[in-house]
Amino acid sequence: MKKTPVLILVGLAWLPTALAAEPALSTEIVPDQEWIVRWQGQPVCVYHFGADRKKPYVRELRPIKGRNILRDSPEDHLHHHALMYGIRVNGVNFWEEAGRYGLEKPVEVLGERAGADRQGRSRASFRQRLIWVGAEPGDKPLLHEERALTVAVDEATQEVALVWRSRFEPAAGVDRVKLEGANYHGLGMRFLHELDPLAVHWVGGEKPDLNDNRQDVRAARWGAVVFNRPEHPATVVLAGSPQNRGAPAHFFSMRTPFAYLSATQNLDQEPLEYAAGETWTLTHLVLLYPEPKTSAYIDERVSSWNRTAGRRARSNASGGN
Repeated sequence: MKKTPVLILVGLAWLPTALAAEPALSTEIVPDQEWIVRWQGQPVCVYHFGADRKKPYVRELRPIKGRNILRDSPEDHLHHHALMYGIRVNGVNFWEEAGRYGLEKPVEVLGERAGADRQGRSRASFRQRLIWVGAEPGDKPLLHEERALTVAVDEATQEVALVWRSRFEPAAGVDRVKLEGANYHGLGMRFLHELDPLAVHWVGGEKPDLNDNRQDVRAARWGAVVFNRPEHPATVVLAGSPQNRGAPAHFFSMRTPFAYLSATQNLDQEPLEYAAGETWTLTHLVLLYPEPKTSAYIDERVSSWNRTAGRRARSNASGGN
């Protein structure tokens, strides 16, 4: 006898029972420690927000068929926490964690959800509230932040996509904040030691000259690093939203003595200031693939994301009409 398919609601979308019975993507919150996103039981993203670190960060990021590519707190730079965001605010350093440094302190988990989007792609999201405050006794908060992380997995393209979106405002009692930083301050990532010698950087379709310990900073829509190792190749892409202030982002690239990539707002050249009552949003996209990707492929994928971000911004500006 022919059976009629039954639909049940899982997360964000209606899916056939046969598909929804064993969700490929699942999440777990370890209280006061981590948010873990798994694909078919294996972690693809681990976001750490425990009190043992001075800022929350993405501790692990893995292709759906591969190994973690990030390195946390290496001996040469203990403040390099895998994939992290940090700048200087009113002279307080939220990157190096030394001298007059600050803490990005989690205050509250606002929620999480997991399911599928309208195209059937698996997706999970996590939101939390933070305060940015100096580490010295008596220091008052400088910024309030609402941070949202969204992880999506597209099995057809073997893509793991992470959107990191932060909404900021000056803390109560702060008349004005000045955002500054070194040329690498922003959303940056440090890679496993064994990946360093394999790193091939691309920035907006061009290969910067990183020989002889050179560093490169240039404006572009995206930066990427390809690791073409036979057993576990990978491509990681970092892009800034065209709606970010000062867009396009400036990408800092370095290959020796270790590989590094960060998306910045060029704060070392043009600091930004905001007054009490102002808010601003900073959004980045991170893509990870278990294979080398061409510059043309990356450019089209980032262009697609930019178009979607632009439509969303116009919709929000018009009240969703």
